[in-house]
Amino acid sequence: MESQTDFRAQPNLGENERPVVVRACDMCRKKKIRCEPTTQGCSQCTKYGTRCHFTPIATKRKPRRPAGFKYIAQLEERISGLEALLGDRSLGKPPVTDISWRKEHTTPAAFLDTAVDLSTLGGYISDRMWPHPAPELRPATLPARQPLPTKAVALELIEEMFSNYNRFLPLFDEDDFLREFHLKYESSNPRDAGWWACLNVVLSIAHRLRSIHAADPTKDHILAFGHVQNALSVVSELNVSERSLSAVQALAGMACILQGTPDPAPAAMLVAAALRLAQAMNLHRECSSPGLTESEAEKRRRVFWKVYILDKDISLRTGRPFGQDDDEMDVRLPSNASLEEGNLDLFNRRIGLALVQGQVYKQLYSVRASRQTATQRAIAAQELSSLLSYWKSSAQLELPEDSIILSGLPLSGEMIHKVVLRLTYIHCLTMIDRHLPPTAQSSSDQQLSRFEPASLSPPGSLCVAESRKAIRLVEAIPQGDCSCVWMLLHAFFAAASSMLHNLTQNPMSPDAISDLDLVKPFLRLLETLARDPSTLSQSEELVRMRRTCNSLNLEAKEAVELFSSRFPAAFV
Repeated sequence: MESQTDFRAQPNLGENERPVVVRACDMCRKKKIRCEPTTQGCSQCTKYGTRCHFTPIATKRKPRRPAGFKYIAQLEERISGLEALLGDRSLGKPPVTDISWRKEHTTPAAFLDTAVDLSTLGGYISDRMWPHPAPELRPATLPARQPLPTKAVALELIEEMFSNYNRFLPLFDEDDFLREFHLKYESSNPRDAGWWACLNVVLSIAHRLRSIHAADPTKDHILAFGHVQNALSVVSELNVSERSLSAVQALAGMACILQGTPDPAPAAMLVAAALRLAQAMNLHRECSSPGLTESEAEKRRRVFWKVYILDKDISLRTGRPFGQDDDEMDVRLPSNASLEEGNLDLFNRRIGLALVQGQVYKQLYSVRASRQTATQRAIAAQELSSLLSYWKSSAQLELPEDSIILSGLPLSGEMIHKVVLRLTYIHCLTMIDRHLPPTAQSSSDQQLSRFEPASLSPPGSLCVAESRKAIRLVEAIPQGDCSCVWMLLHAFFAAASSMLHNLTQNPMSPDAISDLDLVKPFLRLLETLARDPSTLSQSEELVRMRRTCNSLNLEAKEAVELFSSRFPAAFV
């Protein structure tokens, strides 16, 4: 018998070859039975009187690669690209946009480490189909860092931002911010990450507000883009080394800006980062720091609720889980007397709607909800419909849509926020309506919902009536504010798709012709957005909305024309 560990009979081994100890003889290995070597052969071969022979095998093994070597290679490639980019910037060269590299690496995981394409913050559509602003390619070259304006200009921009946006959705405290501004503005730099990011967020929002009323918004769009890029350059520092209220404010502010882009993923990641940081600071708890003054506690409440609103809104928009569970918080609603009563009411109404949005996702679109029967979801939808109806009655959300559109005047800051609130309500209503049973005038077609509800029935009369009001607000989108297009696109899609699906099921409706006319501006908007290849490639949602609406519009027209040809008197 040849020894089990005798390798003398083996051929010469190469450099990368290793002898393998054969632990079973040929016969036992063939029979796949346990081999027990003895001095005269293994026990099995001795028992059956067969020749016991061990055949050693030499294998050629490649050097072992570390776990995750592909990911490490990708990181090395990205680092090389960033080093080259930083080298160009240090020499004063404008960064070169490598489109292929950007498409390959602009994933959620790479977002916080690479520059974000914010092309939709600038541009103006010249297409005759749609007179409103929409994204185009961003300026080809921008400085490595957007220079800050003079102190006088910066102060003017800050005052505009606080008198408009922050007045209705308070993210920053005006007194604290102005105190920091006068102390630090001349020495502002990225090393003070929290202040640097907050300052550039405020300047970016201010330029965006200016662009709404500007005859040519291009300059303000470019400046807004540059300032948000400044803020994004310190995201990693805010996540890792900062644990301050200003860091939460900065992350939430950047998320607000990036909501108005074709891709909601970067905004969702910033909201998640802001929420985790807020939880680490116990902003979600009312009695987390007994030593705080009431003024400081109120500031923390306002910041937390702003992040909470963003969290719930993006969750229902993207169909992904939210980060803050209502059972894991006990913070009170804002009640600071420094806010005007009407503005505080608007902020609290938005918080109330966010609470409903969270329950809609949790009870109708979460993984747990998908495991329930359609009947169970229908019961939950009825309860949520009642809850949303109660919220609407208490919020006094009626808007004079006709006067808003026909006036032709720019909307005031308060009216813009009311329009956004109204459209957010419509989106929430349609998401509930799709799960109501047929007896309650329920849900839309499966293709209308990105979450694919199981039921199939026309939308309810309330949903259709509210959708008619909402779709008219397409004409009220502020001229120059292309971010509003992307932020409200889901709400307009929900309203238009509900109306069109209702026509396919009820072509005899006396409002059929007028409903087809009402959705035309939104359909033209989708076609105009789709004309820009870069925009279309960035937004899978736009592709889906356009395909669904075109299909539904064709079906609705065919249904209405067929019915009108059979019963012409019904349309007289």
